[in-house]
Amino acid sequence: MKKLFLLLMLSVAMSFSMNAQKTVSGVITDTEGEELIGANVLEKGTTNGTITEIDGSFTLDVAADNAVLLISYAGYTTQEVDLTGLTTVNIEMAEGQLLEEVVVVGYSESSRMRQVASVASVSADALENRPTPNVVSSIQGQIPGFFTTAASGQPGSAQAVRIRGIGSLTQSSNPLYVIDGVIVATGSISQLDSGNNASDVLSLLNPNDIESINVLKDASAVALYGSRGSNGVVVINTKRGKAGKTQFTLKSQYGITNANFGGFEIMSPQETWDYERLAMTNAGASPEALDVTRPDTMLNNTFDWLDAAFQQGTAYNIELQARGGNEKTRFFVSGGYNSIEGTQVFSDYQRTSLRLNLDHEINDRLKMDLNFNTSYAQQANAVNGNRFQSPMASSFTTSPLQGAVNPATGEYYTGREPEYFGLTGDNFLYSLPLNPVDVNTLRILSKVGFEYQITDFLKFTQSANIDLITDESKDYDNPTTNDGEDTNGSLSNSFNQNRYITTQSFLKYYTSFGGGNHNLDAFVGYEYQRVNTKGFLATGIGFADGRLQTLNSAAEPQGVGGSISNYAFVSYLSQVNYDFQGKYFFTVNARRDGSSRFGANNRWANFWSVGGSWLVSDEDFFPESDILSALSIKTSYGTSGNANIGNFPSQELYGFGAAYQGNPGSSPSQISNPDLTWESSKQFNVGVDFGLLNNRITGTVEYYDKTQFDLLFGVPVTAVSGFTSADQNIGELNNQGIELTLNLSPIQSQSNDGFNWDVNFNIAWNEAKIVSLPNGEDIDNGSQIWREGENVRTIYIQEWAGVNPADGTPLWYTADDDGNRNGITGNYDEAGLFIVGDATPDFTAGLTNQFSYKGLYASVFFYTAQGHELYNASLPFMDSDATRFGWAHTRDALDHWKQPGDIASRPQPIQGGNNRANNTSTRYLEDGSFIRLKQLMVGYRVPANIAQKLGVQGISAYMNGENLWTQTDYTGLDPEANESGSEFFRYPVGKSFTFGLDITF
Repeated sequence: MKKLFLLLMLSVAMSFSMNAQKTVSGVITDTEGEELIGANVLEKGTTNGTITEIDGSFTLDVAADNAVLLISYAGYTTQEVDLTGLTTVNIEMAEGQLLEEVVVVGYSESSRMRQVASVASVSADALENRPTPNVVSSIQGQIPGFFTTAASGQPGSAQAVRIRGIGSLTQSSNPLYVIDGVIVATGSISQLDSGNNASDVLSLLNPNDIESINVLKDASAVALYGSRGSNGVVVINTKRGKAGKTQFTLKSQYGITNANFGGFEIMSPQETWDYERLAMTNAGASPEALDVTRPDTMLNNTFDWLDAAFQQGTAYNIELQARGGNEKTRFFVSGGYNSIEGTQVFSDYQRTSLRLNLDHEINDRLKMDLNFNTSYAQQANAVNGNRFQSPMASSFTTSPLQGAVNPATGEYYTGREPEYFGLTGDNFLYSLPLNPVDVNTLRILSKVGFEYQITDFLKFTQSANIDLITDESKDYDNPTTNDGEDTNGSLSNSFNQNRYITTQSFLKYYTSFGGGNHNLDAFVGYEYQRVNTKGFLATGIGFADGRLQTLNSAAEPQGVGGSISNYAFVSYLSQVNYDFQGKYFFTVNARRDGSSRFGANNRWANFWSVGGSWLVSDEDFFPESDILSALSIKTSYGTSGNANIGNFPSQELYGFGAAYQGNPGSSPSQISNPDLTWESSKQFNVGVDFGLLNNRITGTVEYYDKTQFDLLFGVPVTAVSGFTSADQNIGELNNQGIELTLNLSPIQSQSNDGFNWDVNFNIAWNEAKIVSLPNGEDIDNGSQIWREGENVRTIYIQEWAGVNPADGTPLWYTADDDGNRNGITGNYDEAGLFIVGDATPDFTAGLTNQFSYKGLYASVFFYTAQGHELYNASLPFMDSDATRFGWAHTRDALDHWKQPGDIASRPQPIQGGNNRANNTSTRYLEDGSFIRLKQLMVGYRVPANIAQKLGVQGISAYMNGENLWTQTDYTGLDPEANESGSEFFRYPVGKSFTFGLDITF
């Protein structure tokens, strides 16, 4: 009986088990309908699982009807599927959400939910298919507290970037750049493209290769970069491969660009002729003198120099990307060619780039990754305005009454003819084709890394990196041109090489305990970076023919110079992250840096930060509400540094250029300071992340207080030393500000092809004030002043009081000892100096609206900067009341004083000038505020079924416009001038239209 009972029970159990099991099948695809090969399908809580076949299908037996499937795939968000009542499941895996969940900050990464630091991100969508070669300009207005300006519209030119204000008064305020975890070089290394048009090696990075950019702003984010993070950090992550069928994307673009002159206009030839004859008359010239100096025959050979200096620029871009792999090996490969013809004649830029990113799992514990990028850029440089051949200088200074072509010969004037009265004595249409300035730059950026999983909770990573940049430049002046006439032709050749070698070693630990309530991860690391720079410059003069453009053709070697420099950083760094119950998060960072750049007594320094956040909305007491749906509070405090001070400021130096009668000699060139150290920063940050209306509205508001101290200044020393000054760590400034970001989804469609409307808005206020200066004394900074308690960019000049109605002469205000107005004078030497504004905006803001419906999509981006002054430094030359007689004149100059009693904005024009009326004063100081339609993109994605009939996976066509409209009261070329607060004959930023086609197959 007992055996019979046991047999019966076993049969029931087997029957129950058999009834509970079931078979599930399905297909796993991506959002484009492509089948995913090798996706993991696992029954939750078990080791029972499988992977998808080549067609994305799977079949799996599960233990119970209510089993749950976990479906995962590299680069996609893991999904859970409840199988209750289901035997067939077709899953569409969402990609891209991983970037929203994970923030990569160089040395580490974490989910946004656990993020304590102030980190703002820009995704690939905001960077791709923009016509600018420098990716930095594409970030402008996308992130609060990130302010960028361009000194030039030259393609590939350098961008000035400020994160949360100005970080230094005398040293660099640019942030640190990190590409795929490696600190890299930026800026120009050429010796022959200095000035406003200097190129930036960052422009050699193809923006279409970038996956995301994260901007690190607060101490918790930048402390891990220690001595180099105080100006903020820009972390650039390039695209990586994804497991699945290899996907090819062909990108092609064509665009046109026109120079943007705003409301700036130049007098016509007739207006110029009338104006200058009037100025001569006001100076007392006789009718006979008028007819000799400005005869009416001058109107027979006129020319529009501005129109000749600028052209419709063009841009071409073609590239091919490949992305794919499997669970073991994934790759991203791209190659591209970008060609941009600038709006100023004879200025262009070509870039060829190749990239390979490879990830490979050698076995279950060992992985490796490889990044290799090489780019080569060729730039025809727009020469600076102080060169005779500069189109910028000539087009604004050469009178339209001077023709470009000599009517007697039918050929271009050279500018050296006796009858040619262009101020520069040079016709750029003749000289520029003969006087090339070429800058050729090669960059190789490579990294190889290994990751070894020692245990389930311990991991070791090692990487080695090289950033090699070489520059070969040439500047030639033909003997028949003004720039080359005095030397019978000249040629300068330069070669420069920068080599950055970096190694990084990290030991990472992570664990969870207490039933998952406690989560801890930490790492310790070692980083070594050695930088070697070297270069030479050689010049020769005297060339028999303009076609001879090699140094061995020079009659006389003019000079040769060379330099080699090295510096190194050694760093130890660590980070600990802890969270409790997924609601309370804490981060501690510490870094110790040593650098050869600093004095022997201060070669090492420590930097640190602490931060925490609280996910309030996960608390039991948080009320359930349709209005406030999410709330998190975060704060941090810490220190960082600025090491951008050059290589030898602490050393006692000798110069060996003191040769005597052919014998070498040397002399002291710099006094030593063994106590010299980093400029340092301490920063406090507090912020709130929130969600409203079931997270239809999300946002962040942050307040920061950042103080930079130990600023470097040249401080006077006793003349007994043989020197007048020496660098010392004296000085302090403070930046305080508020930043707000809002993301709204006013309309969300429930279907994939319905109408959607998304809005992103950000705004940032910053106030930068000087706290202390050496001995508390003011420091003259050109038309600005550094004064304790004042803004860093405080403008300090004479104040214009208008025009004397009685006689049309200029007037200025006088000042008492306290800097207050106490009268008016017509003598410029008696005019007082006043604080009349500052060049930093009160706030900047960006607004983006994105729309999509079926295959149509559009994006509209506005950017604004408000509450700052801009000195229009071109006007003292072109609106000078005829001081610059014989130049071109702005049309606004026609509005001037004419007779007694006139209330005029300009004095009477007099040949040679009216009582120094064009000297520096608020006459030329203008409100620099503006609102700009920065970008407008409209496109169409061909439906997948139609694309597949055409034999491809996807087709997207689009039109992109940049700088299409600007509202401003500024009368100069462009209110987006550089941070100096002065605009002087600047290569203007262009208005562009780009048409593109992307084909994926």
